Amino acid sequence: AYTIEHIVTDTFEQQQIREKAAQVLLASAENLVNYDVNINTFAQKRRQVISAVQEQVMQDFRKIYKAIDTYSRQQKKVLSAKQGIEAVIDAGLLKEEDMQDPWGNAYRIQPGGKDFSFHTFWCIGPDELENTEDDLRFDAYIDLQSDPSFFDWLFGRRDKGQIVMEDEFRMRRVVPAPAARGMGVEAPEMMLEMAMDEEAMPAEPDSAADEGAAGPRIREYFPETLYTNPAILTDEQGNASIQLTMADSITTWRLTSMASSLTGTLGSGTSAITVFQDFFVDIDLPVTLTQNDQVSIPIAIYNYLPGTQDVRLKLTEEPWFELVNDIPEKIITLNSGQVDVVYFTLQVKEIGWHKLTVHAYGSAMSDAIARTIEVLPDGKQIEKTWNGRLERDVEQTVSIPQEAIENASKIIVKVYPGIFSQIVEGLDSILRMPSGCFEQTSSTTYPNVLVLDYMKQAEQITPEIQMKAESYINTGYQRLLSYEVEGGGFEWFGNAPAHKILTAYGLMEFYDMAQVHDVDPNVIARTQQWLLSQQEPDGSWKPTKEYLDVVASKFTDDVMRNTAYITWALLATDATGDAVTQAVNYIRENLDDITDTYTLALAANALVLHDSGDPATLELLETLMDKKHEQDGKIWWEVGSSTPTNASGISANIETTALVALAFMHAEKYHDTVSQILTYLIESKDAYGTWHSTQATILAMKALLLSMKNATSQTDAEVTILVNGEQRETFALTPENSDVMRLFDFQEQTVRGENQVQIRFEGEGSALYQIVGRFYVPWKAKPVDQLEPMSIEVSYDKT
Repeated sequence: AYTIEHIVTDTFEQQQIREKAAQVLLASAENLVNYDVNINTFAQKRRQVISAVQEQVMQDFRKIYKAIDTYSRQQKKVLSAKQGIEAVIDAGLLKEEDMQDPWGNAYRIQPGGKDFSFHTFWCIGPDELENTEDDLRFDAYIDLQSDPSFFDWLFGRRDKGQIVMEDEFRMRRVVPAPAARGMGVEAPEMMLEMAMDEEAMPAEPDSAADEGAAGPRIREYFPETLYTNPAILTDEQGNASIQLTMADSITTWRLTSMASSLTGTLGSGTSAITVFQDFFVDIDLPVTLTQNDQVSIPIAIYNYLPGTQDVRLKLTEEPWFELVNDIPEKIITLNSGQVDVVYFTLQVKEIGWHKLTVHAYGSAMSDAIARTIEVLPDGKQIEKTWNGRLERDVEQTVSIPQEAIENASKIIVKVYPGIFSQIVEGLDSILRMPSGCFEQTSSTTYPNVLVLDYMKQAEQITPEIQMKAESYINTGYQRLLSYEVEGGGFEWFGNAPAHKILTAYGLMEFYDMAQVHDVDPNVIARTQQWLLSQQEPDGSWKPTKEYLDVVASKFTDDVMRNTAYITWALLATDATGDAVTQAVNYIRENLDDITDTYTLALAANALVLHDSGDPATLELLETLMDKKHEQDGKIWWEVGSSTPTNASGISANIETTALVALAFMHAEKYHDTVSQILTYLIESKDAYGTWHSTQATILAMKALLLSMKNATSQTDAEVTILVNGEQRETFALTPENSDVMRLFDFQEQTVRGENQVQIRFEGEGSALYQIVGRFYVPWKAKPVDQLEPMSIEVSYDKT
């Protein structure tokens, strides 16, 4: 009953040979499809549907674009955002049915600013839902200075181009730019083919001095990053082709690439793509301008043609500025290889983003360039902020004073579906490179640690934020270690003696940092031991009365406050032992001596971490509850004086309230009260996404992050925003997008006087919101001191 196969088995070497042969056969197989573990056949079918209707959508886009372009040329100005697409329909250039996609839904035509110079066509796709992955978008722009045939070029009749999908369902027309005479691209010597149309490649220099012709193409596309792609699949030879629109920059692009093969081998390479033309101009603009500025704008002219060229430089006059004792056209002669500069002096009049265009008509070759710049209001910026929890309809009046600078006011509405997005929204304003002494370094490092800790736990970190935060945290960690005093503890500049409160603060910082960054455990252990070595026989810690203690002045004369803070720091970093128990007993025995709410909150955190069920702990929590302030669904605590970090007013209240919230949450008590405390903290945010001061921001973040450790946002609702009675935005909040912050700018709808902002909420769950009213008022004139404020006399000898 046995066969040879049952008796004779493969040796280990034979198994290896068989596996190797299988690898070779698989590697040589053609038309391999790289499936991952998630195969979505529905998405594949949807892509097939989109491909089938793609041309129909493009035909509709062509018709709508043509109508906008025709209307703008008839009016001799680009269609404004205020007029909207309705003006084109009213003019008879479009019909209502032209604005419907193949599924019967309305196309969205979104202007990029105050007008339709730059605009986006938007089709919500076959699923008929907004902001989903099958949406089709197409970016285009109107240029009234160009020849009408620009329309043909944009939509591919001059060269057919190709429609590609970005991010799987974002549609973009890839067409080479009209040829700028003499402009070329040097391809790098590597296996990457830049699929560009021959029509965009260099041509022989040709005179474009005749302004009556179409003239030179205006170069205005200047991205900082030209192209990025994390996964390009190659053929079996390792070759791949990509298509992209080349930028208008005259520069050398640095190209970096990394590759991996089927067998796991790795490789990388760097190269350069040089973009150059023999004659070109450039505009050297500042980062921003201020309304009423008078400035001379330098125009650099580069002539690398073989011979001399006469150039007529023409500045396109726009309503946002006026020339000052200057003319819009100037003549200059450049020799071969010569670079020169011409200045145009202008005064800025209008606020906002504006384009500055310069044409250079040469006798042999021409060029044109346009760059954009932001003009800021000439006045003092004032912001009013309202925050809250969005679980029902909200209405807020935003008042813009009559003396506010015209066209500089705006209303901004932010909607945060989850508390996490509240923290993320303020992250950019918190992240800074650490510098200064121990306390200054901590003020930039500690917030980074707290945010990164939560983002990792929630698995919602982005590579950009993680890389930036980790870099800053590493720098901060190294700086903090340099301030350790010989013998133990930390001081502002690392000089003996160490400071107890500063050391306790650093201990909590290092402990929290260890959750997201490598921290030497010996640092935490020896810091705990040093603090315990400073303990008095009765279990307390006396204040440190040394240099710079004024920074923590409220700790200099209060033994109980010092003891409560240091005990909290030790327990929060998992310190144990008889000394810690002795410190807790000291706090219990002296609770009646505490006269301020801040110290009560510190003591509560220490006792809760030691034993949340102890009768003394529960009694202390009830004492704190009796001191609360409650109004409009918010609960908070007030200090009445400055805090140990010298905070006062709202910053002091935020610190104290956050400490109470931490104690309540660690005790797992007063859940309804905690919810109202969090509402107060959320509404106390400033317009920059922080909480007015560094210490208030750190403690508020600690409270919010602790509340989110075991909670997620389960909001499923429809939100509608109305400004001055008109519906402006509608969107859905779902569990899938629960941590996406939405920001809406209603500058166009903002008027002087009272503005009514309504946020309608229909559905389940809750979200968070912020309404910001921003306006500028003219600077108040200050009397000019006729006396010279300072004079400097310098004397020197000949040597």
